Amino acid sequence: MTPGFNDNQQTIHYPSPMPQSWSFFRTAVKNFRSTGAIASSSKALVKKLIEPLPADRPLRIVELGPGDGCVTRAILDRVNAESHVTAFEINTTFIDVLHQIEDERLSVLPVGAEQLREYFEENSVDYVVSSLPLSMIPKEVKLEILRQAQWVLKPGGQFFQYQYALQDYSLLKDYFGRVSVSFTMANLPPAFIYSCIG
Repeated sequence: MTPGFNDNQQTIHYPSPMPQSWSFFRTAVKNFRSTGAIASSSKALVKKLIEPLPADRPLRIVELGPGDGCVTRAILDRVNAESHVTAFEINTTFIDVLHQIEDERLSVLPVGAEQLREYFEENSVDYVVSSLPLSMIPKEVKLEILRQAQWVLKPGGQFFQYQYALQDYSLLKDYFGRVSVSFTMANLPPAFIYSCIG
């Protein structure tokens, strides 16, 4: 019997890839330097990344490089109903995907993460959650992003970032007083998660 056919020679239809995953893959391959990944973050990575976010009080959260919104949705599912998330995303395909999230607590800004100061005052943000591919961002831009993230965070506020290697660990320590690192194998590729307090 020919593979893919039954005895009556009828075509067997196999399930197509999940639209969101396939969309991320196509967009990521076309824009690899700005996405820094070929697959959306796993549920395990997302859970570990946002686990410290409290749900018992309103929060002002900034998300940098939300991509297809897998982290964004998890944040919105977790946090207090009075919280607000502002996502900074420059990829037009991902911006369209993010606009499909129907939640009044989300604002999507089509601007780069290095423009944080134009939208937030000093010491006004509780958490910054970043999925930016730091290792692929030009150093001067990366430094500006970290400077501004530290500037907008409230005293005791936290900056979360994941990477696939530890190349920016020492750099993060230059900007934040305390930096702790955790790790998950349950992602493609496995990832390190930084938790930074300024």
